[in-house]
This record gives sequence, C-alpha cells and structure tokens, in this order.
Amino acid sequence: MKHHQPTDQEIRSRIMAIKDKQRRILFQYQYETLGRISEVAGKYMPHRDDHIIIEVEGEEFVMFIVKTAKRKGRLRPCARPLNRKYDPWAKDILDYIAGGEEYPFSLHENHATSKTYAMNAAKGMFDGMWWPMSDYTRSIQRPYTSDMVKTKRWGDDGYEEYLVFFSDGKRSWTKNPEYANINEKVEPRWKPMTSHVLRKISLQMLIDNYGLDSVDAARFGGWTVTGQQSGVSMAMGKHYMYMDLRESRTALPQLERLTRRYAKKLLIPYELFL
Repeated sequence: MKHHQPTDQEIRSRIMAIKDKQRRILFQYQYETLGRISEVAGKYMPHRDDHIIIEVEGEEFVMFIVKTAKRKGRLRPCARPLNRKYDPWAKDILDYIAGGEEYPFSLHENHATSKTYAMNAAKGMFDGMWWPMSDYTRSIQRPYTSDMVKTKRWGDDGYEEYLVFFSDGKRSWTKNPEYANINEKVEPRWKPMTSHVLRKISLQMLIDNYGLDSVDAARFGGWTVTGQQSGVSMAMGKHYMYMDLRESRTALPQLERLTRRYAKKLLIPYELFL
C-alpha cells in the first residue's frame, strides 16, 4: 500500500470538513497550539479566559496560554496573529473561546471521558490518512527455560544473574527466573493518523515555513528548555508558571516576554504557503 505524508493543507481541509462546530474548533485549537489531546479536551483543557491579546510589530496577536501536560501543567504561550492575512484560523478560535462555555472544549464532565471522545472524533476525521514512523528499539520480555541458561554469576547487588541464550541467537543477562529482556528493532512503518500528529505537522510548519529555532519551538510546544537557553530564571519561574490564571495573573508578563521572541516570525502571509 502506498502512502504519503499529509500536508498542512490536507490537514486543514479534513478539520474544516467537521460539521460539529465545537469539535471543528477543538482541532483547530489543537493544531494552532501544538496541543496534546489532554491539553485540549482532557485534564489540562483551556478555560475561556486562558488567553490575552498582545501587539507585536503593529499587529494584534492572541496569546493562548496552554497548560503543558508533560510538565505537570506548566504554562506556555502559543501566540498567533489575528489578521487572517497571516493566520486563517486564529480569530475564529478566539471568538469561539471568548464567547462560549467556561470550558469550551469539554465534551463530557469527566476529563478522561472528554479526552476519549476527542480521540475517537480524530480517528474518524483522519480515516484513510497515514503518518510515517521512524525505526526504534524496544525492550520485550521473553520467557526462558533452565536449559537455555549457559552460565551464572553474582551481580554487584548480591543477586544471582543468568545468561540466557535464545534459539534465534539473541542472549541476555537477567535476574528474573522466568523472563529475560531482549532488545528488538521495530522497522520504519506507516501508522494510521491520530490527533497527536497535528502537533508534529504544525511544528514542522513553524520550523520550515516560519523559521522558528529550537528555543522558539520548545517554548511553543512545551519541551524542556534550560534556564540558560530560555533566558528565564528557572528558580524565579518555578512557582508562578504553574499557577491557574484565575488565581493569579503573575505569570502573564513573563509569558508575553517569551512570546515576543518568536511572534514576529509569524507575520508572513499564509497564501505564500499554498
């Protein structure tokens, strides 16, 4: 079966074909913020007030403030220009969020159920679309019998270890009397698309088309950046960067400062990428 990596326009077309407005805007928001599904419709879903308007280079931006799931809810700023010339979706997303429910993308009162509903909706939206996965090595447990043990030794921790040989030529040291861990290479392959791929394609767009560097991308997507790289005192930001904005707005000036480094790079007419 032949596949191809989906383009930005193909992804946007699939999202815009969703008839249900809440789900359509939900995936638009996920795409624009490089969001994980739990940051959109799960435990870390946005509140109606989790954004501010800022001005950069004479243009208005909406700065969506996302709670980063992989960093225990640490806040990150995801800014997009409101002028449709530069971003065709940002204003629609803002209008929906600002004028809607308290939690605009909640699909169920239970966070886990809401997340599941969103994941299932993504499966239907991406039906027939595939994403290339690179090769990697995984560790698997394989059972063995006593006749497969070739030698024994005492480990540094005082426990006996067994060297197990398998019929396919693989071998492994183990302390477990029943199983040994074997490294197995998983070959490159194509997998059906999930909502998490939105994060990857959107990131690729920001880097390839808008010139965001590694620090910009880390700030936008919520990856770890050292204090030296980001120019932020990690000790200073340790507390308030985790606070809910309805309890304290203390983090906003710092989030805006982080945003300004990359926001001006987004002022490229979108039509140039069509």
